[in-house]
Amino acid sequence: MEKKVKDEKNIHEGHRKRLVDLAYKAGLDNMSDVQVVELFLTYIFPRGDVNPLAHRLLDEFETLANIASAEVSSLVKVPGINERSAKLIVLFNEMFFYFATSRMGKKCVVTTRAEMIDIVEDYLRFRNTENILLIALSAGKIVTHKKRIAKKSPTEADISMLEIADFISNAKPASMVIAHCHPYGSATPSPEDKVAYKKIEEFCNQCGVELVDSYIVGEDGVYSQAEDERVRTYFDVEALHEMF
Repeated sequence: MEKKVKDEKNIHEGHRKRLVDLAYKAGLDNMSDVQVVELFLTYIFPRGDVNPLAHRLLDEFETLANIASAEVSSLVKVPGINERSAKLIVLFNEMFFYFATSRMGKKCVVTTRAEMIDIVEDYLRFRNTENILLIALSAGKIVTHKKRIAKKSPTEADISMLEIADFISNAKPASMVIAHCHPYGSATPSPEDKVAYKKIEEFCNQCGVELVDSYIVGEDGVYSQAEDERVRTYFDVEALHEMF
């Protein structure tokens, strides 16, 4: 029995080494979905054969992106995933966003609207629940503070004036940008979005802070409430509807 356990251990370790070598030499783009998920799972499960688990996860969620974006309650339903490993999988998604935003640096000069939209996208585009982003700008258009407020609901992104007041008090901006996302939906503002925008704009004016814009990030692009138009398009919604 002991020899069998040792043999299995050596096989698994050999497979993991080959997997790492393949990823390093060939790149993830040249690996199968199962191999990529296997590699991902080795960071969570330091020992054992994760190939069957990779198959089960892909059968349930279809892609690595869906696996990492899933709820803990959904992940633990997959045999082989407990609460701790489910939380580690979900945290990978947060690490991805942290990595993307940390590469930009804490402070940067924003000279064009496109640069501001890039920042907003990095924080909000691939969220699976509604998130709100507050961005403080100095008089020289330097981004000095950013605050993301995560909401649990995929359809509601309310923010209180107290939260905005607290942000303004701490950041002391000359101007600011607010943004939120519509996961799995269009960037087009809802009636509630339009009412909220006007209230926030009035509140910022009362505080002596210019509200530059309020952006909405949806699956189809980015909408500017100040310009009242889509300012970045990922795909044409009307054309897509015509296809189906």
